[in-house]
Amino acid sequence: MGKDPFNIFRFRNPKQEKKEMEAYAAWAFPYGAEQEKKIRALLTQLVPQEDAAISMVLFLTGKEAFWDKDDEHEEGEQWDPLQEAADVLRRNGLRIHRKHLPLYLALILADSQVDERLLYPEAEELIALAERLPFK
Repeated sequence: MGKDPFNIFRFRNPKQEKKEMEAYAAWAFPYGAEQEKKIRALLTQLVPQEDAAISMVLFLTGKEAFWDKDDEHEEGEQWDPLQEAADVLRRNGLRIHRKHLPLYLALILADSQVDERLLYPEAEELIALAERLPFK
């Protein structure tokens, strides 16, 4: 999702745009609006000084990288989705603060393990997890 570098040159009418946004939202939040609401609340607790829209963009950018095992990796090559997310977040143009990187990664990891019950860890648990991650 979202790695088409020529996307800005492709014309889409409003109906197509809406359909694509709905498909992206269904991918990003497969359990619906309640999942998005929980993610937003956790982001507010984890990075309260960050603009809410920017923190969501960073989370979604990292989530895309986490799930997108692309063709750059050779067959049999060790692939670490959390490392991939960290690398993409470090490279993006939004300038993620170094101390925030592990917090986003902890939330991405928690999100990857959640099911329809939406039992996310509390913010304090995610902060503790972030401190144990090898990404600083």
